[in-house]
Amino acid sequence: MEAWQAIDSIRVVREFDERPISTDDLTKIVNAGRRAGSSKNLQRWAFITITQRDRLTQLSKSGPWAGHIAGATTAIALVTPDPNGSDQPLSVMWDLGRAAQNMVLVAWDLGIGSAPATVYEHDVVKELLQIPADHHCEYILSFGYPANTGELKTPKRSGGRAKLQEVLHEEVW
Repeated sequence: MEAWQAIDSIRVVREFDERPISTDDLTKIVNAGRRAGSSKNLQRWAFITITQRDRLTQLSKSGPWAGHIAGATTAIALVTPDPNGSDQPLSVMWDLGRAAQNMVLVAWDLGIGSAPATVYEHDVVKELLQIPADHHCEYILSFGYPANTGELKTPKRSGGRAKLQEVLHEEVW
């Protein structure tokens, strides 16, 4: 798949079939995150892959919009140094976003859907995933093959994005 085709066709998938993601494909997805650019090449991230059904179900309660994790075959928790009380620059979130987008795009190219979830129950997630005290998980990505394979080719919805001329300014605002 061409890069533009992936970007232009990607859809958030929240309903998955039960087919597991192969170890090779999961490795490609995680490597895509690992290969993301990083401010000063500090790579202040770690990734926890979760495939156990019980743990996925528990993670689906980590926030009000995280329910899709329960039906995923895999989730990846995105972990960074704890931003509270550290000298961690805001660039770590920029870097993490780049890593997440790489993972989502590679998954899409493999026919695997995904959806992001913001963590609200930080203490629960930290305990469940045994995240070290000096680290933090703000986001979890769910992955799986779409329950509805038509989602892989669903046309874009009209009005789904602002028109280019509404967001583009040349030279000055």
